[in-house]
Amino acid sequence: MKKLFLLILVLALALGCFASCDMLPESVQDGIDSVLGMVGLGGDEDVSDEPHEHSFEYTSTKDPTCSLPGKETYTCSCGETEIKEVGEPLGHDFKESGKTAATCNKNGGTKYKCTRCGFSKTDSIPATGHNFGPFVEASRLIPCLNDYCSYAMLSEGNGKYKEVFVYKFTEEDIAAFDSVYAELDYIISSADPYDPDLHAFDEGSENHDAYLIMEAKYLELDDVLEYVTYQYQVAQIEYHMSMNNTEKKERYDYISQVRTDLVSRYYSFYDEIYDSMFRDYFYYGMTDEEIQAIILECDGISNPEYKALTDRNKEIELEFYDIVSPETDERVPVLYAEFVENNKRIAELMGYDNYLEFAYENVYERDYTYQDVQLVVGNVKKYMTSIYSDVYGEWNNIVANLTTEAYDAYTTYVLSSFFSDYEANTQLNDYIDLMAFTSNPDKNITFSDELNNLMSDGNLFIGQYKGAYVTHIYEVDIPIAYFETTTYSGAFTVAHEFGHYMNEIYSGGKYSQSFDLLESHSQGNEMLFLSYLKNNGGLTEDGMHMVEVYELVSMLDSIMHALAVDTFEQAVYTDTYSGVNASKIMADGAITADEYDFLFESIIQDLGGSANMSGEYWRYVTISSPCYYVSYAVSAISVLQLYTMANNDFDAAKEAYLKLFSYVDEYEKGADYMTMEEVFEYAGLYSFTDPELYKMYKEEFTFD
Repeated sequence: MKKLFLLILVLALALGCFASCDMLPESVQDGIDSVLGMVGLGGDEDVSDEPHEHSFEYTSTKDPTCSLPGKETYTCSCGETEIKEVGEPLGHDFKESGKTAATCNKNGGTKYKCTRCGFSKTDSIPATGHNFGPFVEASRLIPCLNDYCSYAMLSEGNGKYKEVFVYKFTEEDIAAFDSVYAELDYIISSADPYDPDLHAFDEGSENHDAYLIMEAKYLELDDVLEYVTYQYQVAQIEYHMSMNNTEKKERYDYISQVRTDLVSRYYSFYDEIYDSMFRDYFYYGMTDEEIQAIILECDGISNPEYKALTDRNKEIELEFYDIVSPETDERVPVLYAEFVENNKRIAELMGYDNYLEFAYENVYERDYTYQDVQLVVGNVKKYMTSIYSDVYGEWNNIVANLTTEAYDAYTTYVLSSFFSDYEANTQLNDYIDLMAFTSNPDKNITFSDELNNLMSDGNLFIGQYKGAYVTHIYEVDIPIAYFETTTYSGAFTVAHEFGHYMNEIYSGGKYSQSFDLLESHSQGNEMLFLSYLKNNGGLTEDGMHMVEVYELVSMLDSIMHALAVDTFEQAVYTDTYSGVNASKIMADGAITADEYDFLFESIIQDLGGSANMSGEYWRYVTISSPCYYVSYAVSAISVLQLYTMANNDFDAAKEAYLKLFSYVDEYEKGADYMTMEEVFEYAGLYSFTDPELYKMYKEEFTFD
């Protein structure tokens, strides 16, 4: 083909030249003749200049088709052809070849195919749209009633709080704080220095009247700071709902720094008040030891270094959230090492020997020390590690022999969202309907009423932050719940967070409670729901077994990983470690960032859970929640007994669980503060410190 093209090109160039020349050299003309001969136009043929008359003769016929007329072809001796159309196109002969029914959200159609040419067409049938049933309760999904449609939706809320959770913080709010701060500073700095003979507490004295003026201004400053904290919480919620939004991220970062600064300035007054004539009034009823402890902490918070460290830790947290794969990203150990050093210094500023002591006592209000956790670790290693291995083995056996019924149940109650799966939503709601505080009927509080309020009022939030949580917005006295719906909104996750939510409703955020006890509210609700599902859910045997084993694995997994994380944090924050591989890790006398992964893997090995535990787990939780995760362990150890109890007597287990909330009623009667152990005793349950509890689990959790 290439050779012929070149020849034709030569011909075209030669003919162009011929048209403009009177005479060609003989050698050139011979070349042209040669080329003409090769393409059938030259050689020895006698070429006549006289015109040719065509004589066309019929040569062939093509029948009409569905879309084209027929054709007759006539050909001349010179090779030229002439075509004539004969007959009209036949048109398609369509016959129905299939039909697809329209669904709620997809068009359907009838398909037709031509019997002659095979051409097909479809007549579209519009989607029908959903046909929702009647509204029942705000917390219950409204199902579509159309055949074969499994879609369900939550009803639209009443928007009761839609104007409450709006970020509206401005520079004017900072100016308001500055103004009140200056007035309070003037009152305190103008007061006489403390003299015990002149300024002892006397409710009827002029000093008391002067104090009331100061106190009023102090409370005004407190109100302004509480508003700033409220706006900080709103900014955090908005950021969690849309973490890819740069504006909301920057806004959250900004108000975090502003709040830290204002808190620092607020607490600077405690020392000044102590040195003033207002001492005995402001610190009335406290011992000198308690006063000094408070002042020491306030001095730490008001120290500029504290603010700088806190601001940097917030930056580290935001940098961490931007990391897509913490399990492999080497920025995590580097950020965490800096985070740890900052926390160590913060603890020193607050008057503590190390951050663990500060976090256990000051942040999480635990009734035990970090050293006490090693007793828990010992009991877990002795009794529960083998249970963990056995239950995990049963899980692997289920997966290896997976049935359709088992996977369907697992999908419904673990993978699907409470906010979209009708079955999961219905079963959890039915369980919630049973939960009412019969131990204190005067309060007239039920789980079902509060779940409905949460779903309709506007204090439920859904977003991008990978997690779920409940917190209290004290400025407006409203608890809120947050869920990420991809992986953190299954029925058991909702049950977990709703346990937290009900505690906020029942106690109203009025009482100091350890985070361990708070987690018992959430994990206990999971266990009772699991028992309810086992006896009332209507699941197949395979389905229920998979859900049950999964939840037990999850609970035991929380215990094992949480204790591993706490042991890891103890090692890093104290720079000491004596477990498996200690000689390698402590060879240079310190634990460095490049040893963190090896340290955590060694701790897992020491616990006896290396076959089933994640060596990267520390990377996900130690920056976002420092020294927190041990709460999951001690509470899970305590509330697993609710499951064993509920399987035999659900009502008894329910009453024991509800007492973990209603024990605060005793405070209203004048009772002293209860430790977590005392609360569990009040509820008729073992504490996580009791070896008998571990022995009971050893007997209870076995699979044939």
